[in-house]
Amino acid sequence: MQKKISKKKIKKIAIFISDEGYGHSVRQKTIITEFLKYNPKIQFTIFNNKRLLFLKEYFGNKLNYNYYPNTLHTVKKKNGELDLIKTKKILVQWPIKSINHIKKLLKNKEKLNFDIIISDLVPEAFKLGKILNIPSYGVARFAWDWFFFNTEFKKLKETKMIKESLQMSDKIYFSTFIKKKILANDYFKLQETNLIFNKNIFREGTNAFFKSTNKYKCLIMDNGTKTNSNLIQKTIKYLKHMQHVDFYISVDNFSYKLRTYIAQEKNLIPIQGLKNMHRLISYVDFLVARGGFNTITEILIFKKPALLIDEKNNPEIKENLNQMKKLKFCSIMKQSSFKANFSKKINHFIKKDMKKIKNKLKSRKLKANGANQIIRNIIGDYEKS
Repeated sequence: MQKKISKKKIKKIAIFISDEGYGHSVRQKTIITEFLKYNPKIQFTIFNNKRLLFLKEYFGNKLNYNYYPNTLHTVKKKNGELDLIKTKKILVQWPIKSINHIKKLLKNKEKLNFDIIISDLVPEAFKLGKILNIPSYGVARFAWDWFFFNTEFKKLKETKMIKESLQMSDKIYFSTFIKKKILANDYFKLQETNLIFNKNIFREGTNAFFKSTNKYKCLIMDNGTKTNSNLIQKTIKYLKHMQHVDFYISVDNFSYKLRTYIAQEKNLIPIQGLKNMHRLISYVDFLVARGGFNTITEILIFKKPALLIDEKNNPEIKENLNQMKKLKFCSIMKQSSFKANFSKKINHFIKKDMKKIKNKLKSRKLKANGANQIIRNIIGDYEKS
């Protein structure tokens, strides 16, 4: 009788998550959920800084959580634009920080007995994979080397070093809605996937919210990066004059005085908590938001017209907005359209753009099963190796 050959099984996974906004942790959250559907016994260890509480709120003690300081990120000015001076400092300091963090991890090498590593896209994750001789996989909308190459930092040696780190990955999965990629052209282990999204991620554990009967409902999103907080706060006092629109406003980053003002105005509805804010996307008529990829994904899935806010010096946001605008999936909002100019911009959008954008979005069918595609591909690769 022929002996049955057992397949290799993934039992332990390390997840390194970037702190650049919430999109990275939301995508990884969806991927982890899909893995646990495949095998609830898989042990996950999360390496992260700012989003550990966000993840533990959802998964509880099903996962292991390790504090890992962010080595590579951007810095924004109060007006929302990329701070080139402070971001350059972070980029130049990255190589030595990267080396030191890997050394620190390797001091407890016996605890790093993982089968695979997944990240989007912490460079040290792929370096560690090479050292431990285990597969490492990237999940990306954009890559750091592409980002910095499209700024005034493209000639810095650190930008090239980031690319070398990312190329240590076994494969990078690129989630997109358009063929044009915002990754370096010479990644040879690249695999395109559908959008990564789970409608239940932001629905569980959310509060009931006020249901508007007004003609129009608008969600003003203060995104995970808090990039536009200052602009939104300075615009609040002008919203009361637009009585035909009920504005749902994220107030987590606002002062007590401003929250009280919002609570007193008839057409302003305060929203607290990231889950509550994202759940509203499927309910409102349109939204005003930063053009991060997680928000864009929700706009595409829920077919919601949006005014996406331009962001100076940020190549990722610039490319996101270019792609959305080219497909006529959104309108663009300059930072100069806030404050006293806000009502004029909103009224023009409602009269001229909103219906056209809604029809365009409805005409495009996009799948959101990217996480399932990724885990099936990773499992297949691992079991064949």
